[in-house]
Amino acid sequence: MNLETVIVRSSQMNIADLHAFVLGGSHASQHLVYVFESVSLDPAHSTLLAQIAQAMSDQKLSFVLVSSDLTYEDIFEGIELCPTLEEAHDLIELEAIQRDLEE
Repeated sequence: MNLETVIVRSSQMNIADLHAFVLGGSHASQHLVYVFESVSLDPAHSTLLAQIAQAMSDQKLSFVLVSSDLTYEDIFEGIELCPTLEEAHDLIELEAIQRDLEE
């Protein structure tokens, strides 16, 4: 079970750059946690995050958005949201187990 995870903060890389990084093929076979440090999310950015989540899922990897300010009403379906890094790691582990059981 692969639990290698990369944590990226929005202060390090904005959503558009993260999108280009993941969809451009630069991302290795690691799960991705994006710590969103703003209090609101532009709908266009939610679209980019949904595309990242789908690309990661297609690679059998997890993508988790961490934010204590956002709710599921603020993001598009298909994006996993957790309020803390600890919960994000727990979710990645659960998704990895689920993928292993499906194989």
